[in-house]
Amino acid sequence: MVSTAVSKQNAGKFALRVRIPITALTVFATSGMLAVSVSIVLYLGFGQVAQSTRELWVDQSHTLIDSMVQSLEADLKPVQAQARSVVQDIRDLSDITRLDAYMRGALAATPQVARATIMTLTGESRTWDRHSGQAIEEDRSTLPHFESYLERVRVDRQPTWRELVFTELVDAPALLYDVPLYDDEGNFIGVYAQLISIEALSRNISRTYADTGMTPFIIYDREHVLSHPALAGFGDHRILPTLEELGDLILSRIWTPDEEAAFIQRGLTDTQASGIFWGDDYYLFLYRDIDRFGPAIWTVGAYLNTTLTTSSVMDRIYRALVAGLIVLVIGVVASIVIGHRVSQPVKAMVSAANLVRAGELDSVPPLKGSHIRELDEASHSFNDMVHGLRERRLIRNTLGRFVPEEVASSLLAGGGDLAPQQSEATILFSDIESFTRLTEQLGPIKIVEVLNAYFSSMFDVLERHGGVVTQFQGDAILATFNVPIADKAHACNALLAAREMLATTTREEYCGERINIRIGINTGMVVAGAIGAYDRLNYTVHGDAVNLAARLEAMNKEYGTRLMLSEQTTQRIADVQFVEMGETRIRGQSQSIKLYTVAENPGDKYG
Repeated sequence: MVSTAVSKQNAGKFALRVRIPITALTVFATSGMLAVSVSIVLYLGFGQVAQSTRELWVDQSHTLIDSMVQSLEADLKPVQAQARSVVQDIRDLSDITRLDAYMRGALAATPQVARATIMTLTGESRTWDRHSGQAIEEDRSTLPHFESYLERVRVDRQPTWRELVFTELVDAPALLYDVPLYDDEGNFIGVYAQLISIEALSRNISRTYADTGMTPFIIYDREHVLSHPALAGFGDHRILPTLEELGDLILSRIWTPDEEAAFIQRGLTDTQASGIFWGDDYYLFLYRDIDRFGPAIWTVGAYLNTTLTTSSVMDRIYRALVAGLIVLVIGVVASIVIGHRVSQPVKAMVSAANLVRAGELDSVPPLKGSHIRELDEASHSFNDMVHGLRERRLIRNTLGRFVPEEVASSLLAGGGDLAPQQSEATILFSDIESFTRLTEQLGPIKIVEVLNAYFSSMFDVLERHGGVVTQFQGDAILATFNVPIADKAHACNALLAAREMLATTTREEYCGERINIRIGINTGMVVAGAIGAYDRLNYTVHGDAVNLAARLEAMNKEYGTRLMLSEQTTQRIADVQFVEMGETRIRGQSQSIKLYTVAENPGDKYG
């Protein structure tokens, strides 16, 4: 009994020691709970801020650097394409001066190119300057590196970006892009080189991306600055300054950073990140190395002052402590509102993306815009992507049903359908002489190879003059001018195409075989349209004008000619002398027709 009483007394004393005043409970407990709540909110908020900031920097860096690389490619890839086109047309360097008009036209198509030069193996060269419009003839055989340069071009055998050239020719550093030249037998005969001034390229990069809040730059070969906003004030534009010479103390530290930016690096793929401390500021470098424009590495990137883009943590804590519960409530409400605003467009985009993945492009609704810039840009980009996919699908389906690619534009304008068309047109019909004998001589496999090479060559000639090949019939070609593509000079272009076809077959071989052809040309009314089954249509032309063109081709046998034209065609061609070969009656025609050929050898112009 005594023991029990003592226990109860001790328990009462203990209970008195742990009791808390209500004032303390209401003040300190509530304040503590509020402090804990606010601390949690701050912790989560700062964590989210850091994550969002990191994701924003990652997104900005990827977008900026991708855009800078694409801008470089947009300036330099046309130069490559133009060079490939030029060398395809130049097979003879015996008289470079005859290329003046052609090269001026080529320079007009590529404003990036400051100068273009053709140099022969003997050192004879001719340079065409964009700004002066002059053609400069030089002898470079005595230059110190002439032979070694030609040897490099010959050994490389491919179009090549060379080292950055410092030359007075364009009064600025320039990129050199050269392509070897070969004659028709595949012999190396010289080099075609282009100089691209980087001054305008650098200026465009700096101006375009200077307002992004980041400082864009391009470093050449780890040492020289190729593009930077400060280059506009650099004194000597004939050289590229080094990192030290430029005067940007921040950029000069790019290769000696204080730390690798590991906090952002894991969000990057092909981009590097590092940072330096400068006083109270922290500068973040984001850059990418590319090696597609010569042997030296180009470092494309930007840097930003992260202190300017993030608020002070102490300032946030102070305002959070003062606001207390208001910050918490506003944070919750703002999270709900912002989450709703952000999640709805994202959900809509995910739903639309699932439709695209399922191939249901016609069911994809256009995404609405958003007041949030990134989401608005993403919606517009997604809508543009869906439009492009629909257009490409239409082109793919259309070209699967129609043979000539030239009708694609008309098909797109008509929503995938091509209505029958009646129009005056010039018809060109060609055939190979002694094709049966050639087939028996070569056998089926070889004759197919010969025909493929021959058809490809003739297709290029016809396409160059605006002709549309509607049919390959055995060894015959049926081409139309003025349908489906309108061409006021269709008769003249048909004659030009025919003469070049004859000249081409005269001088070229096809898989080792010589081919002689005959051509008939007639002008008249035709009906053009798609004929065949729904899933397999063939675009072709019908009418007496077509039949007469084929008959004229056959009449070449009787008159010993290779090109025969009708009177309807010759009446539409000026400044060409024709010879009347005779007059004959054509089966199916109520009146006889006059037959014409050109006065001179059709191969003279092109042979």
